[in-house]
Amino acid sequence: MSDFQRYMHLQAGRAYRIGAAFDSFIDTQIGIGAGTRERASASHSALRGYLRGLAQENEGFPRILRDTDRDFLGGSFARHTKIWPLNDIDVYLPIDGTGLVYSQGGFQAPYTVLTDEVLDTNPLAVDRDRWWDGGYLSSAKLINGFAEALRSNYPVTTRVRRVGEAVMVTLSNDLGFDVVPCFSLKPHAAYEDPFYLIPDGSNGWIKTNPRLDQQLSDELHRKNNRSLRRAVKLFKWWSNEFVGGRIESYYAELAIMRAFELQNRLGTTITSVSVGTCVAFQAVRDAVRAGDLPPILNGSPAVESGALTTTDLTRINQAVANGDRAIRHEQADQIEEAFEAWRAVFGHEFPTA
Repeated sequence: MSDFQRYMHLQAGRAYRIGAAFDSFIDTQIGIGAGTRERASASHSALRGYLRGLAQENEGFPRILRDTDRDFLGGSFARHTKIWPLNDIDVYLPIDGTGLVYSQGGFQAPYTVLTDEVLDTNPLAVDRDRWWDGGYLSSAKLINGFAEALRSNYPVTTRVRRVGEAVMVTLSNDLGFDVVPCFSLKPHAAYEDPFYLIPDGSNGWIKTNPRLDQQLSDELHRKNNRSLRRAVKLFKWWSNEFVGGRIESYYAELAIMRAFELQNRLGTTITSVSVGTCVAFQAVRDAVRAGDLPPILNGSPAVESGALTTTDLTRINQAVANGDRAIRHEQADQIEEAFEAWRAVFGHEFPTA
């Protein structure tokens, strides 16, 4: 019997107390309160509304799509796997692509840059010195343009700065947003997924599609008794506390989603948070051993794990072993011992039996 199959033999009554402890731990130590989420929602709605309306006030500023696509949230905040602090909520702003084409190697690629077909002339084509670098649209200049617009809208207590592929906006209450201007592209080939071109931080562009990440996350969470998000949050918290957050957050989440997906394909449903947590730790441990992860979207960059130390790897292995020990105790109805094993993973802040 495999580890995953053995994990699934927990009896519901035995698992209940452990599950309640995990829920309490997430609520008190990891989760983001409703009030904070409401403030974040109001803030990102105001930010998005400002940038949507800016093209109407400033004819030289790019127009955000409203019909064929529209601005949206991505990242862990949108997937409901974000833990504190809320300092990097991803906001994607698909720009109207009127008159633009996607070139690869100097040739037009078989993709359509989406447009709402309401513009006679794209503002990006009017002032080429502002937005272009030679014959190509400059992602660096686009980021700079959005940064300038955001600085003019916020008080001096708000920090606005360019960070690689995004504009980081940090409010006085420490809520933070990564504003990502992008273009929405539809492939001509039916077998390809739609994607977004976002700045790569080096004046170029990379392919991504945060909507695919969210679609997979939502599906796996639903299929597995709503255990995925809790398992992801628990691992992220552990990573921050015990290995200094050196495991890249998205890398860990992708590894965990892939592990849940594999178990579902094999006919196994992950029904408890304790089992899901064991799956999560083992998934990240195995992924780190293997190296970079392939992306969900073909053509996107590989997902890197981060710069882990030998001590970090040892701690992951210890956490996997302690999680496995906890499950064995749960199977044997040794609840106090199971709590002790989980406290060996998460520390003294994890509830007692």
